Amino acid sequence: MPYKNPEDKRRWEQEHREERNARRRLRYPDTQSMPAPTASPDPAPATEKSSGWKILASIAVGVGIALLGVMAGDRSQGA
Repeated sequence: MPYKNPEDKRRWEQEHREERNARRRLRYPDTQSMPAPTASPDPAPATEKSSGWKILASIAVGVGIALLGVMAGDRSQGA
Protein backbone atom coordinates (compact mmCIF):
# COMPACT_ATOMS: atom_id res chain seq x y z
CA MET A 1 0.00 0.00 0.00
CA PRO A 2 1.67 3.25 -1.11
CA TYR A 3 1.75 5.81 1.70
CA LYS A 4 4.22 8.31 0.27
CA ASN A 5 1.87 9.91 -2.22
CA PRO A 6 -1.55 10.89 -0.79
CA GLU A 7 -3.21 10.52 -4.19
CA ASP A 8 -1.87 6.96 -4.58
CA LYS A 9 -3.05 6.13 -1.07
CA ARG A 10 -6.55 7.42 -1.81
CA ARG A 11 -6.68 5.45 -5.07
CA TRP A 12 -5.45 2.27 -3.33
CA GLU A 13 -8.08 2.67 -0.59
CA GLN A 14 -10.81 3.10 -3.18
CA GLU A 15 -9.72 0.02 -5.11
CA HIS A 16 -9.48 -2.17 -2.00
CA ARG A 17 -12.50 -0.87 -0.11
CA GLU A 18 -14.66 -3.97 -0.68
CA GLU A 19 -11.83 -6.27 0.40
CA ARG A 20 -11.26 -4.26 3.59
CA ASN A 21 -15.00 -4.20 4.35
CA ALA A 22 -15.25 -7.98 3.85
CA ARG A 23 -12.35 -8.52 6.28
CA ARG A 24 -14.03 -6.19 8.76
CA ARG A 25 -17.32 -8.09 8.47
CA LEU A 26 -15.52 -11.36 9.15
CA ARG A 27 -13.74 -9.90 12.15
CA TYR A 28 -16.93 -8.52 13.74
CA PRO A 29 -19.74 -10.78 12.48
CA ASP A 30 -22.49 -10.06 15.00
CA THR A 31 -22.36 -6.26 15.06
CA GLN A 32 -24.99 -5.93 12.32
CA SER A 33 -27.43 -8.34 13.92
CA MET A 34 -27.36 -6.57 17.29
CA PRO A 35 -30.01 -3.89 17.87
CA ALA A 36 -28.85 -0.38 18.57
CA PRO A 37 -28.63 0.43 22.28
CA THR A 38 -31.50 2.51 23.58
CA ALA A 39 -30.96 5.30 26.04
CA SER A 40 -32.60 4.84 29.40
CA PRO A 41 -34.50 7.82 30.77
CA ASP A 42 -32.57 10.02 33.15
CA PRO A 43 -34.11 9.83 36.65
CA ALA A 44 -33.25 13.45 37.47
CA PRO A 45 -32.82 15.72 34.46
CA ALA A 46 -30.06 18.29 34.76
CA THR A 47 -32.34 21.04 33.43
CA GLU A 48 -34.74 20.72 36.37
CA LYS A 49 -34.46 23.80 38.59
CA SER A 50 -34.86 23.75 42.34
CA SER A 51 -37.89 25.43 43.87
CA GLY A 52 -37.66 28.98 45.20
CA TRP A 53 -38.83 27.96 48.68
CA LYS A 54 -35.87 25.58 49.06
CA ILE A 55 -33.45 28.40 48.37
CA LEU A 56 -35.29 30.72 50.75
CA ALA A 57 -35.33 28.07 53.49
CA SER A 58 -31.60 27.44 53.15
CA ILE A 59 -30.85 31.18 53.35
CA ALA A 60 -33.06 31.51 56.43
CA VAL A 61 -31.33 28.59 58.15
CA GLY A 62 -27.92 30.06 57.32
CA VAL A 63 -28.85 33.48 58.72
CA GLY A 64 -30.32 31.84 61.84
CA ILE A 65 -27.13 29.89 62.50
CA ALA A 66 -25.04 33.02 61.98
CA LEU A 67 -27.20 34.98 64.45
CA LEU A 68 -26.93 32.20 67.04
CA GLY A 69 -23.17 32.24 66.64
CA VAL A 70 -23.01 36.01 67.11
CA MET A 71 -25.26 35.88 70.18
CA ALA A 72 -23.25 33.04 71.74
CA GLY A 73 -20.03 34.96 71.13
CA ASP A 74 -21.39 38.07 72.86
CA ARG A 75 -22.46 36.09 75.94
CA SER A 76 -19.09 34.45 76.39
CA GLN A 77 -17.26 37.81 76.22
CA GLY A 78 -19.67 39.61 78.53
CA ALA A 79 -19.36 37.19 81.49
